[in-house]
Amino acid sequence: MQKLTDNIYILVTLAMVGTFMLVVSFVFIYARNQKRLIQQKEKAHKAALDHQKALLNAVIQSQEKERERIGQDLHDEVGGSLSNLRILINRFENSDAEEYKDPPYQLYKQLIDKIIQDVRNISHSLSPPGLTLFGFSEALEEIKDVVGAGNESFISITNHAEAATESLPHHIALALLRVLQELVTNTLKHANAKKIGISLFMKGDLLAIHYTDDGNGYTLSDKKTKKGMGTQNIESRLNMINARYTVKTAPDKGFSMFICFKEEIPSGSD
Repeated sequence: MQKLTDNIYILVTLAMVGTFMLVVSFVFIYARNQKRLIQQKEKAHKAALDHQKALLNAVIQSQEKERERIGQDLHDEVGGSLSNLRILINRFENSDAEEYKDPPYQLYKQLIDKIIQDVRNISHSLSPPGLTLFGFSEALEEIKDVVGAGNESFISITNHAEAATESLPHHIALALLRVLQELVTNTLKHANAKKIGISLFMKGDLLAIHYTDDGNGYTLSDKKTKKGMGTQNIESRLNMINARYTVKTAPDKGFSMFICFKEEIPSGSD
């Protein structure tokens, strides 16, 4: 009888151990499958993001090529024709004919000069030659000259990271320049600002850009505030180069955007 009881106890113990091992095995297999599913979802999500970024990069590159073509056509064709017209007018101005000294004629001269300058500014905005020829800092100064013409204090630029900005790959420098152009455009269109500030500096191994204006500002949490094409372009370009950014603004408190980008020094550089 005692032997039977001992056998039953052993069987029950073995059954409990077997059941426990079976449950542990099921839990382990379930956890492993869940981990695998999560990894697959993360991989699929990353692949989708990479695909979107590649498409966005292709669209932006296509836009930049078209901008460059239009800018060159404006500068070479329209700008050249206007310059020839201006030379022709100068010839008439040197003649003895009195009609070319009348106020309307002088007004036409001023109008042509303004159109030539406008065409130059538009072509440089579409395809900034300063970036390719002289670097990022000079391209920033070109924006300042165009926007703040006649008002040197309207835009202030402080660049404490010139070595870093001049070593940026062209597509990254162009993306950051386009972002700053778009921010300036938004300020001019909507902010009613009196001053714009652009500061660049290094924060550890990060290139930091701080853009500010003293304009109207707006409420970030206002769901009625829709993102315009300008804001979408800014976000798209920053996401394309993996730059992080934060925005601070409030009604009557101005606007500021803080951009951080991890500088990638090309291999082989000092």
